[in-house]
Amino acid sequence: MDQTRDELLFSNVKGKNPFKDIRVREGIYRAIDVDLIKTRVMRGLSTPSALMIAPELFRLSNEFTRPAFDPIGAKKLLIEAGYPDGFEVGMDCTNDRYVNDEAICQAIVGMLARIGVKINLLAQPKAQYFAKVLRTGNFNTSFYLLGWTPGTQDSHNVLFEIVGCRDNPGSARGQTNLGGYCNKKLDEITDKVLVEADAAKRDLLIKAAYEMLTKDFGYIPLHQQSLAWGVSKKVSLTLRADNQVLLYWATKRE
Repeated sequence: MDQTRDELLFSNVKGKNPFKDIRVREGIYRAIDVDLIKTRVMRGLSTPSALMIAPELFRLSNEFTRPAFDPIGAKKLLIEAGYPDGFEVGMDCTNDRYVNDEAICQAIVGMLARIGVKINLLAQPKAQYFAKVLRTGNFNTSFYLLGWTPGTQDSHNVLFEIVGCRDNPGSARGQTNLGGYCNKKLDEITDKVLVEADAAKRDLLIKAAYEMLTKDFGYIPLHQQSLAWGVSKKVSLTLRADNQVLLYWATKRE
């Protein structure tokens, strides 16, 4: 959610930004049913997440749970925030990047409609999507779907790249923080994570950072997607760690 602009780019709300209000962010979060997305959209092939990283990559991830799906409570939060009739906002989504990406966004459109938030969905190929929403496109989005795998397989990558404040143009921090979420105390912890050599102390720092992010409702984690592969005794194929299927590694058996 765009939390940095004083007025959303793609919304019927003028002169202010609903996503700056934590009650709105929490309401949007609680209105999204990740279990329904898992069963209906992902056909069981996803793992709903409470964090912005896969549990396999953070030892203390089992100490976090998602806030409960609660559309009634979500509606009350919007009323408290001054949006009893909801509001409109645009949502950017890919349709060829992640497993069932457009279908996920369409499901969220229906869920948020239940609390009065009308989503105007723009789903397009990844080339157009990333040209629009990244820094090179001036973060031209109000609400978006993004997938992320930390290249280092470590939480610091998430906390620095996606969660870090992007307010310093001379810093690489927050390069992929499309919504502009910013918590300077979290950034301070992130810097300590980078240099802490004691694994146990480092995990506690990471936990503290995720606790801040969760409390702020800065992002809405959905799930880790699973990959389904077809199997045939007639074909031998080497599977790559980056999930690319390179057919010159495939061998047909007689």
